Amino acid sequence: MKKKVLAAIMTGAMLLSLAACGAKEQAPAETPEQGKTAEDTQAPAEGENASGGETIKIGVLMKTMSDTYSNKLGEAIQAYAAETYSEVELYLMDGQADVAKQISQAEDLIAKQVDVIILNPQDADGSAQVLDLAADADIPVIEVNTETTRKDYVSFVGSDDRQAGEIMGNFVMEQLGEEGGQYAILEGEMGQSAQLLRYEGLENTILANDAFDCAATLSANWSRDEAMATTEDWLGKYADLKAIICENDDMSMGALQAAESQSRELVIIGTDAIPDALKAVKDGRLSGTVLQDADTQASTSVDVAVKVANGETVEARYDVPFQLITIDNVDEFMK
Repeated sequence: MKKKVLAAIMTGAMLLSLAACGAKEQAPAETPEQGKTAEDTQAPAEGENASGGETIKIGVLMKTMSDTYSNKLGEAIQAYAAETYSEVELYLMDGQADVAKQISQAEDLIAKQVDVIILNPQDADGSAQVLDLAADADIPVIEVNTETTRKDYVSFVGSDDRQAGEIMGNFVMEQLGEEGGQYAILEGEMGQSAQLLRYEGLENTILANDAFDCAATLSANWSRDEAMATTEDWLGKYADLKAIICENDDMSMGALQAAESQSRELVIIGTDAIPDALKAVKDGRLSGTVLQDADTQASTSVDVAVKVANGETVEARYDVPFQLITIDNVDEFMK
């Protein structure tokens, strides 16, 4: 994909980057065909892959690789690209949950002259600056899993987080029954689209039902340790607490650990269907989890990026549905 020429001030940085990246590692040389000498078997020209096609450079900006689900998504992107596209050269950056770092990494990818950027935004507002930087360099952006508040990206690949909130809200209402009861909500990092939209899904369901009393809502920043500490505090304050809704599974596992340490039986549900959560559901310890399909999000985002790099038309959105997992169907999702 042709790009606009970057400003003169970036030229030196680009040359250094290109020299550092170089050509992809070549496969071992084959025995020359009969009638050809070794000199006739040439390495691919710069900018080409081993099969003679043009290399596609894809930059991936992950919000963090420390969160269990985000790590799974990032690793799935890397694995799928390597297994499926010999022509793809992929650069994955870990934003370490820092908006400023993610923006700086976007500048690094632009200096590398990537063809497409896959953005997993750290912050719905702050990470939108990546779109401006990419637009100035004529680099298309695909957002995956979480969204910015802006919509001038080429395509979004992910799940409707409102649906996850609604699934969790409806599940807890069903578990507690018509008599209702007291519950609490552990939110993710404030300002991220998953936090905002999953909470909106809860507003559409359990928060709108007066039969159920929301005792507390607090962010545990997607963290297992923070969720455990917060739940321990809640269990001391709210003797009638019957359920905890967690916006991800690292937090649901932290809440479960706190409840078990105090021998309190609660309805606890999270989202992501990470291995720990699936096992806990299988063992009857965790009430449920909501599957967010990292593998499908990963493969679709890479497929879309390759199509965009090749000038093909893509859809504005690719939605990957959430699925409720309980002890009744968990075996279908265990690997």
